[in-house]
This record gives sequence, C-alpha cells and structure tokens, in this order.
Amino acid sequence: MKTKTTSLAALAAFTLAGPASAATLLFADNFNESPANDIAATFNDNVAGTQSGSIGTTTYTVSGSGYSTQHSNGGTQMTLATFPSEFGPTFGRVSLNHDFAANANAADQALVFSFTLKNVFGYAGDTSEWVSFTIGSTQMPFVTGGYAGAIFRANGATQSFADGAGVGGTPAWAANDVVTITLSGTGGVGSAFDGGGTVATIQLGANNIGTFTLGQKSAAYLTFSAGGANIFGGGEFDDLSVTLVPEPGAALLGGLGMLALLRRRRR
Repeated sequence: MKTKTTSLAALAAFTLAGPASAATLLFADNFNESPANDIAATFNDNVAGTQSGSIGTTTYTVSGSGYSTQHSNGGTQMTLATFPSEFGPTFGRVSLNHDFAANANAADQALVFSFTLKNVFGYAGDTSEWVSFTIGSTQMPFVTGGYAGAIFRANGATQSFADGAGVGGTPAWAANDVVTITLSGTGGVGSAFDGGGTVATIQLGANNIGTFTLGQKSAAYLTFSAGGANIFGGGEFDDLSVTLVPEPGAALLGGLGMLALLRRRRR
C-alpha cells in the first residue's frame, strides 16, 4: 500500500508541476485544529493554524449560533448543522472573506475550488435535510442566489444550479466525494472575470455534473450552507482548497483529485 501511495503522489506531483499545467495554491484549509473548535462564536479563533496558500490567513463570515457552525468538529473537519424549533427551520452558513476573482484576473488563469463532502446527516430518505455550496458575486447566498453550485440532500440526491436556477438532477453523492468547481473564461482557459465570458464546470467524484455558460461575473465568493425542516440536519466538509490553473484540463483536475485522496489517506 505504501508503494501505491508513493506512486500516486509522484503522479499527482508530476501532473501539477508540468510546464503546461502548473498550478498555484491560493488557499487551503484542512480544518485540523487541536483542540477541536466546535462553537460558532470561536469559528475563526485558530484559522491560521489550519490554513495555507499564497493569499495568507483568511477568516470566515459565520451565520449560526451555538454548535451550528463548527470549524473543526472532532478536530478534523468543518461541520454545519441545523436545529429547527417551533419557530421554523434554522440555517448554518459560512463564507470565506475573500474575493478570488482578483487573483484570477491578475494571473489570467482559471479558478478551481475543491473540497471533500464527508457526509450529509438527517433522517434517512429525507429530502428536507441538506447542505450546499455556491460561488456567488456576494457573500452568504443560498444556491438560488449564487451563480454556480449544488445542493446535497440526506436521501443521497444532488441538484446543480447555474445562475441561481436549478439545472436538473445529477448523480447521487457518496460520502467522501471530492467536489470540484472550475471557473474559467470561454473556451475553458483564462480568467472567468475579465469580461470575456464566464464558464463553470462542476465535478462530483468521478462524475462531471456539467459545464455551464453563465452571464459575465466579476466576483467569486465561496459559501457553504446547511438547512432542514426536521429536528436535526447538516453535513461535514474537509480539505477545502482554491487553486489557479492556466489550462484546467482533465489531467490537471485528476491530479488535484488525487492530492485530495492522498490527504484523506494520510489521516
């Protein structure tokens, strides 16, 4: 197993280091905080200890109280949860306090957002318990307010969104799926925010959810959300990263996926 892991690491490194596909890590958060940080009020207390990348430490805007948003639940992953009451459902949301569009424009390269969907919890078979991600022009939107995103339900269903509208059902998610969102200019290269057009490609595990041509965008904020109508719902995320790539082809995205797999294996 050690030999296989080493070979995968070498292949991933070669893929990322090749002159035609050199990638720049802007931001990463592995959520490996000790002791565990499981209270919303202290979400940003030790982010410098869990983050890396060229843009430096980045805090989050947090919406939720008590234990509904947790930067390092168990010390290893981010958890968003909901605790509905007689007053109706509640929502847990976090959004990075950084607009990545400026980085893409400065380098004239595509942006690749990647994270591991660890789990979605709630009642088995329930469609009302869910988590989502969305890339938007502002912070803290739900998927209907962003321009590229997806929602994952407790019953295993997935639905993707483009320009805030649902674009149909997609393959069911599985625990530990790596989700990848690539934002590029038209033709799949260059910045998505320089006025030449915005294209979003969403990958769920080994499945390409779809490639969507969007209206021209000028900002890129990432938001995670959780919601539900029953007693308890939410989900867990891990290994968040944002990368600049000159040509986000299949080989490069495969290399990024392998790196995410290797990070999980090392735990």
